[in-house]
Amino acid sequence: MLPQTGSLAYLGPPMFGGVDLALKEINGAGGVLGKPVTKSDTDSGDTTTNIASQSVDKLLAQKVDAIVGAASSSVSESIIDKITRAGVVQFSPANTSDKFTTIEDAGLYFRTAPPDKLQGRVLGDLVVADGNDTIGILAMQDSYGSGLADQVTRTAQEGGATVVERVDYDPKAADFSADVSKIKAANPKGIVLIGFEETSKVVQELVKQGLTSDKYKWYMVDGNMSNTNFAKTPKGTMEGSRARCPGRRRQRRSRSGC
Repeated sequence: MLPQTGSLAYLGPPMFGGVDLALKEINGAGGVLGKPVTKSDTDSGDTTTNIASQSVDKLLAQKVDAIVGAASSSVSESIIDKITRAGVVQFSPANTSDKFTTIEDAGLYFRTAPPDKLQGRVLGDLVVADGNDTIGILAMQDSYGSGLADQVTRTAQEGGATVVERVDYDPKAADFSADVSKIKAANPKGIVLIGFEETSKVVQELVKQGLTSDKYKWYMVDGNMSNTNFAKTPKGTMEGSRARCPGRRRQRRSRSGC
């Protein structure tokens, strides 16, 4: 149950590919209890639809033993009770919300991605280490964006920096000019961008309002690591940028984010 539509659809193909590879290896080794493992692909959508709940109903009706997904933390949070009540294992390759660390799951929920608390600490430390004593944060408003922004804020403040403006925006918004204007008015040295594919639109607005990466330091997160995120931005949008990501020791010039 992985994203075929919605805000994380661009991450769906490699996730489905990972499932296919795992099944190939498992079945190549003899399957489970002497039988080949079979799968049923369904869509997890995003929080703007009821697709995930419908997909769960379909899979449970098929009496599956395990559900891989969702990718989105908010989507998984909305369906975890239904899955675990059925006694089925839920396994996410991408959930990072801190809520899952202590969530009631009857011991049936698993994930491979580390919680936002860890990425937030690394990112906050990186921003401060780069000499940014004033920071602006633009974060998508959901459990992923807000949770990660909270941790970045705590870490940065502990390191002696000040978050002079934080904007939790609607990722489905048609325009981000007002959100970026708030950051511009605060004039931070470093700007942290926490989002998914809509970040490309936020970046274009930053450039439009003069908050270019040759004047301000931009920092992005794991949600911005798709090679296609910035493919449709106007030529030159990322020219000369040094996008920094947690875990990357060196700055690099980039036209495609992190």
